Amino acid sequence: RWPSLLKYYSHSDSVSWLEEYKARHNAGLEAQRIVASFSKRFFSEHVPCDGFSDIETLGCPSHFFEDELMCILNMEGR
Repeated sequence: RWPSLLKYYSHSDSVSWLEEYKARHNAGLEAQRIVASFSKRFFSEHVPCDGFSDIETLGCPSHFFEDELMCILNMEGR
């Protein structure tokens, strides 16, 4: 589903793929929610200092969030 994330795993690691999938999926949902809120939150030219605090406190690996942002940017029609 997300081949670009394979570089973060080693063949010698014991990974619960179900848990990884759930974490990545939830990170994707949160990323979509946050990105959808940008236009109404940052409509003015002034972005508050704590404007991205929700991203910083997601509690998921940052590469999951970054991967979802790249998926959003690469979607057709966006």
